Amino acid sequence: MMLYTWKDIERELLLNKDNWRGVISDAEIYTDEVIIYLKEEQAETAAKKILKDIFGEKYDGKKILLDLADECLGVSFRVDENEENNSVVTPLFRNVLYHKTAYFDELLEKELPGIPVLAFHSYKGGVGRTLSLLAFVKAWSELNNLENAQKLLIIDADIEAPGITWLTMRQEEAAFSFLDLLEITQEKDNADEIIGLIADKVLELIVKIETEKGRAEHIVLPVYRYVEQLLDMYASPESLAISYNKKYILAEVLSKLGKKVNAGLVLIDLRAGLSEFSAPLLFDPRVKKYLVTSTSYQSVKGTEILLRQLSKGLPLDENSKIPEILLTMVQNGMNTAEIISELIAVYHSNMIEGDASIMDDIVTELPFASELVHLETLPKIMANLSGRDFYKNIYEIVKNSYMVSDATKSAILKIPRNNVINNIHKFAANQIAAEGNGTFEVLMTESIQNLIRKYKNAIPNTVIMGAKGSGKTFLYREILRNKYWEKFVERMNKNESESKRLDGDKSILTVPLLASGNAGGFSDIIKNTIASYNQSGMKGKISNSVYVDSKDMLLKHIRKDHDILEWKEIWKEVVLSAFEKTYQSLTELEEELQHKHIKIVFLLDGLEEIFEHTISSENEKNAIRALCRDLVDEVKIAYHNVGLVIFLRKDMARDSLTINYEQFYSLYRAIELQWSNTEALRLAAWLTSQAVPDFYQENIPIETAPGEVIEQILNRLWGVKLGKPTSNEANSSRWILAALSDFNGQLQARDIIRFLAKATDHVGKAVYEDRYLMPTEIRRAVSECSNDKIGEIRDEIKALAPIFDKLEHASEEKKVLPFTADTFNLTQVEEKIMKQEGYLKIDNDRYYLPEIIRHALKFKYGKGARPKVLSLLLK
Repeated sequence: MMLYTWKDIERELLLNKDNWRGVISDAEIYTDEVIIYLKEEQAETAAKKILKDIFGEKYDGKKILLDLADECLGVSFRVDENEENNSVVTPLFRNVLYHKTAYFDELLEKELPGIPVLAFHSYKGGVGRTLSLLAFVKAWSELNNLENAQKLLIIDADIEAPGITWLTMRQEEAAFSFLDLLEITQEKDNADEIIGLIADKVLELIVKIETEKGRAEHIVLPVYRYVEQLLDMYASPESLAISYNKKYILAEVLSKLGKKVNAGLVLIDLRAGLSEFSAPLLFDPRVKKYLVTSTSYQSVKGTEILLRQLSKGLPLDENSKIPEILLTMVQNGMNTAEIISELIAVYHSNMIEGDASIMDDIVTELPFASELVHLETLPKIMANLSGRDFYKNIYEIVKNSYMVSDATKSAILKIPRNNVINNIHKFAANQIAAEGNGTFEVLMTESIQNLIRKYKNAIPNTVIMGAKGSGKTFLYREILRNKYWEKFVERMNKNESESKRLDGDKSILTVPLLASGNAGGFSDIIKNTIASYNQSGMKGKISNSVYVDSKDMLLKHIRKDHDILEWKEIWKEVVLSAFEKTYQSLTELEEELQHKHIKIVFLLDGLEEIFEHTISSENEKNAIRALCRDLVDEVKIAYHNVGLVIFLRKDMARDSLTINYEQFYSLYRAIELQWSNTEALRLAAWLTSQAVPDFYQENIPIETAPGEVIEQILNRLWGVKLGKPTSNEANSSRWILAALSDFNGQLQARDIIRFLAKATDHVGKAVYEDRYLMPTEIRRAVSECSNDKIGEIRDEIKALAPIFDKLEHASEEKKVLPFTADTFNLTQVEEKIMKQEGYLKIDNDRYYLPEIIRHALKFKYGKGARPKVLSLLLK
C-alpha cells in the first residue's frame, strides 16, 4: 500500500490487527506521530518486528516514511495501563472494517427488550427503499384485523431525503421528531427514563392510511420538527455509538418506545449509503435489516460491499437476523439469477452445506411498475400499490414472517402424531408403484378433467402421455376398477349436477390389453374387469392372462425388424389374439359389437418395458408410430365401437415420432399427465386426507379447495418453514417442490408419494408442536428420494445411465456446481439428452444439475450456485 498521509498508516495498522493484537493493545496515529500502546513493557522489541513486517523498509525502528515528499511520522512506545475490553465492537463502519466480526458477541443471542425493530436501507438512493417500507405498511394494515389492529411505529431516519417526513407533513409543526429523540438520548443514560419523557408526544403523531379493508392508523416519527434541526444537528446515531456505555442504546430505545405506544413493529427508513448515521442500527444484531437494491450495476456492487461488512461474524442459523435483500426495478422477462447469486455468494464463507437452504428466501424480487414512479402523495402511493406484483411480493413477506396465524401459533395437533405418521406411511408406501387393491377417491387434476370432458359421451381414442411416475399406471388401474368407461366418468364427475347415467345398452367395457409390471399388485381389479367383459354376451372370451400374453407376443415380434405397415398389422393381431382368435379381423369384432350395442376400449400400459430402446432402435420407433399414430387414426375412422387408450411415456413419443412430433403432441397436450407446482401440493394434501380421514374436515372437496385451504393443510402437515414460522429457514412447500423437480418443471405424482412415504418412515422427535413432519425427516427424505429417483432414471432411460456413472464416479473436487464443459467432457449427444430430460441446464457456459439428482450424485454447491439452481427450478 502506498502511504500518502497519516490515515493510510492508520488503515494499514488496523488491517493487520490480527498480527499485533497479542503484543500491542492499541495505536494512536496523529499527523506527525504514531503512539504504540504495548500490553507489557518487555514487548517493545516484538512490537518493532511487527511494524517492520507491516511497513517493510518504510519503518526504520524510529519513524515511518510517507511516499510523498520527504515527510515521516515518528514512532514511540508506551505501556497501556488501562486496556479496554475490545470485545465490545463500536457499531460504525470505520470500526467494523478492522474487525473479524461486525457484532458484539453478547448481543448475537439476545432479542431487543421491547418489540422487533426492522430497518430498511439501501446503498443508493432512488432504488425504491421508502416505497418498499410503505408497501410493508400497507400489507401489515390489510393483514391485520382492523378492529384490533396493531399500529406500526414508522421512523424516518433519512436526513438527506426525508421522504416519509414530507409525505406525512402537515401545516402545523410536528409534536416530536427523530432528531429530538436522538438529542434526548444523548443527554440521558436510562432508556426507561427517555421513554417516559417522550411517549406521550410520540402518540400524537398519528397518520391514517386507507386500505381496501378500511382505514388503518399508524404512528409516524418525522426526521425533524423544524428545518433548523436538520441543518444544525447536535446528536446523531454516530455520536451515540461513540458515547460511553451507549453503543447499542438506540435500538433499545426504539424497541421500548414501540412497546410503550402499543405498536406491533418499529420500521425505520435509514439514510442511504455507507453512512455512519445508519451504522449503529445496521450493526446491531438484534435489528432485522432489509437491504433494497435495484438491478443496476452500481447498486448491486454497493450492496455487496455493505453485505460483506454486515455478514462478518453473523451466524447463519434459523434465529439470526440475517439481512434480507429486496431486488427492485426488475423488468419483465429479466434474468436476475446472476445478480441473486452474486449477492448470496457474499455469505458463502459463513455457510456450511447443511445451512444452504437458509438463504433460499433471502432475496425477494420486486417487479418494476411504471405506475409507482413519481408518486407525490401517500394516498396515491397506497392506491397505486394495489394489484402490483411489487406489492404482492412484499405482502407475502409480511404474511409469512410477521403475521403467523393464530391457528399456527396455537396449533394443537388434534390427532395423535404417531397415528398420522403411521397412516400416511402405510398409505403412501402402498401407492408408490400404483399397487394396492384398496378403494379410494381419485384426485381430479386438470389433465383428468380434460380427459373426461372430451370423452364424457364418446368412446375414447387417445394417447395419454406422461413421464415415469406421473400417474399413468395409477389412472390405468382406476379406469379398470370401474369396469365401464362411463362409470369412471360418472365417478369422477360426482360433483356435477348432471352426469351421464350408466346405460346397460351403451356400456363401454374396458379391457386390459397390455399392463405394466406393477399390475400384479392389482391383479384382482384386472380379473374383475375381465370377468365383467366375459359376462357381456360377446362370443369372444378373454383370458385372465391377456395382458401377459400380449406382452409375450410383442417380445417375439420385436426380435425382427418391421416397417410401420407391418407393425400396424402386428398390433391388430395382438388385439384379435386377446379373444383367442374368435375374430378374423377388427371389422368382424366391430360388427358383433354393433349388433349387441356394446362398445369396448382397450387399455395399453407398460410399453416402455417392451420397447426399451426407442432412442436408438428404428424398429422400436416404427412400433410406436404404428400404434400411436396409424392404428389410432384407423380405429377413429373405421371402428365406432372400438376405442384405444394408450399410456405412453413422453420421451418414447418424442424419440419415435420425430416427424411432426409437435403436431402429435398438440393433439394430446391437454390430457398429458403432468403436475404443476400447485397440483403437486394439492396432491400432497389430498394423499394426507385419504390416509388420515379426520385430517381434513372442510365441506369443500380438496380438488376444488382454494390455495389458502391447501396451504393451511400443508402447514399443519410439514410446517410453514423448515424451522419455526418466524425463522430464516426456507418455506417448506417451496423447498420440497424445488428438491423434487427437474429443469423441465416436471414433478411426478410418484415423487410426492415417495417423499411422503420416506418422510414418515419412522416417528422422529417432535421438535415443533405445530406440525406432524419435522425438518430433519423432510431433509432426510429428500436425500433418499434422490437415490431412488436416479435408480429409476437409469432403468427407464438407458442412455442416461452411462452419463450418471461418469458424474457419480468423478473425483470429489470435480463434483461442484456449476461446472464447465471440460470438467466431464460430456459429448453433444450426452448434453442433448440430459437437457431434453430436464437433468441439465447450461447458462452462460456454466452447467447446473437439479436437486433431485444432485443429492444422489453427491455434488456440492459452489459460491452462489444454489440460488441459481432454485431460480431455474422454480421460474
